[in-house]
Amino acid sequence: MAALLITGLLFTGSAAAQAPDPDSLTIRGMGKAQTMYSIDQLRNEFTLRERVTATPWSGQKTISFRGPLLKDILARTNASGATEFEVQAYNDFMARVTAAEIDTYSPILALEQKCVDEDRSSGLCSADQTYRPLSVDDGGPLYLIWPLQELPEAYVLGRKSIWVWFVVAVQSAQ
Repeated sequence: MAALLITGLLFTGSAAAQAPDPDSLTIRGMGKAQTMYSIDQLRNEFTLRERVTATPWSGQKTISFRGPLLKDILARTNASGATEFEVQAYNDFMARVTAAEIDTYSPILALEQKCVDEDRSSGLCSADQTYRPLSVDDGGPLYLIWPLQELPEAYVLGRKSIWVWFVVAVQSAQ
């Protein structure tokens, strides 16, 4: 019984040390340097861009997302020189994205979604609120959003993995 308790404590300590902070973004560049941004820093220190797009899972329904461009975040860190990146989700899912894809399609790291009438009637948004934070159910708090209508059709079918939700880290793949 004592061994079980000790093992449980060790596991808990180890898991806590390795679990990413779900309310922040870690950028790991080339080398060992890393930069962390809180949701508030992403909202206040970067220009927020609106992206109105469907997703591979929303059918024809478009959703208005808002967040900074991924390339703007990378440019502010030492990761902008990399040619390929790994985008990590909270559950350790990892997608590889090239710098060329980021430059060509300008994905945003969405942290907000535009309020719709349904959000106001459910109390998710107040009457005068324009955007609301992304919930886990929306793919947040950070969701990598691409312009679906600009992606080639064959590309959309083969690269659904680039739509990473609950993003916690982006790192150079080199």
